Amino acid sequence: MRILIGLLMLGVTSIACSQTSQQPFTITVSTNTLVVKSGDNVSIEVVMSNISDHAVDCTIDARNALDRNYRYDVLDEGGQPVPKIKRRYPDIGESGSIRPCIIKPGETSLPSGGLISILYDFRRPGKYTIQVSRGVPPDPDNLVKSNIVTITVVGPEAPPAEPK
Repeated sequence: MRILIGLLMLGVTSIACSQTSQQPFTITVSTNTLVVKSGDNVSIEVVMSNISDHAVDCTIDARNALDRNYRYDVLDEGGQPVPKIKRRYPDIGESGSIRPCIIKPGETSLPSGGLISILYDFRRPGKYTIQVSRGVPPDPDNLVKSNIVTITVVGPEAPPAEPK
């Protein structure tokens, strides 16, 4: 009887492991500007690649120049979360649009992402890391995470030295 129960538990465990080992897509984040001046806009591009054998939803929820279907993890060089920008009038809604998107197996989405400096404060000089993640339906807590990009923010240019 113990052997039968042990085999049954082993079978259930192996089925559970095989169902969670493969994510249906990958996420790649990139930027064209690795160094920006303090106060300048910071933009990123996000691309999803379907590595499964079925269609994957890549719908874009573009609000105020940023795809909100992604979770953005922005850390300073000390590893601390960068504060979100507080909106002056939070009661006023954000403008945007939803664009349906489906990617077939083996295909890649068009770039989305956008202006991440809409949400996060990049005014302090230093290095910032950005990682993007997205939930896998039907479990939004099952996250697929992207690579990490590093942005360097430099202070305002020093005024030119006066001739002597």
